Amino acid sequence: MWRELLGGYQVTDVASSVYRDRFGCWGFLDLWRIGAPAFTGADIEFLGHIAAPVTAALRRGLARTFIPATGGDQMPAGPVVLLLSPALEVRAQTPQTQRYLRILVPPDAQDQTPVPAGAYNVAAQLLAAEAGVDDNPPVARVHLASGRWLTLRAARLATNPTTPAPAGRDVAVSIEPSTAGDRVTVFARACGLTPRETELLQHLAGGAGTREVAGQMFVSENTVQDHLKSIFDKVGVRGRGQLAGVIFREHYQPRAFGTGQLRADGWFAGAAPQARCADRAAPATSSEATRATRRGLGRRQ
Repeated sequence: MWRELLGGYQVTDVASSVYRDRFGCWGFLDLWRIGAPAFTGADIEFLGHIAAPVTAALRRGLARTFIPATGGDQMPAGPVVLLLSPALEVRAQTPQTQRYLRILVPPDAQDQTPVPAGAYNVAAQLLAAEAGVDDNPPVARVHLASGRWLTLRAARLATNPTTPAPAGRDVAVSIEPSTAGDRVTVFARACGLTPRETELLQHLAGGAGTREVAGQMFVSENTVQDHLKSIFDKVGVRGRGQLAGVIFREHYQPRAFGTGQLRADGWFAGAAPQARCADRAAPATSSEATRATRRGLGRRQ
């Protein structure tokens, strides 16, 4: 299949590198050779050598996307829906769906219909889960400009809500602004926080104080303070106020303290400084970053 599919396009070799660490997968790279000699051992060694610093840079870059939306195009309130056939062909969509898709994957021309690549991705994940290939949920979070994050979910349409929909049913893909929990989870991973530190952030997002957090986590108040100091160091802030300004003020602080107004796109009004993670925040190591590999046309995969 490898030779039949790519050989006709004069693809002679492919080198792949995945950029991941213990906090998640942050990107991948495929390099194709067309009508040229195969990648050498030195090429693969170089890709493996840069995997760790590229992984750390990608993760830090993602953390810097947690900035407040700054005007511009307002997102519609609530989710929008794209309806796909069992073969993943577009059947129907809500009026605002096209607007989201143009932001996610801008078409080359204004009058060109945008390709719903993100919707295809989560729908394909649903098929993979149904086939037992991959048990991860059919959900994806996507960063837009100006600090906006979207969450895409795929599910089969069912006539009876109490029973699972059969595989032959249409697939509905919803697209909506990411919730507070979704955002803080991604931010915690991007900054290299431990599971307990992430749990603490979730409690803070709900407005809990030190004593409440200690009770909910079954630890002492001193332990909570130790976790907070570690979070401050990794995120690159000096105290709770700055931490709230980095990741809470735009979406969580108004919710926790009952201030602020919701905009039409579902975000809290207000401003916050740009999020950043300290460069020393749990960098990836060469043992954690996936090594680069090479796939040649003559090799069976």
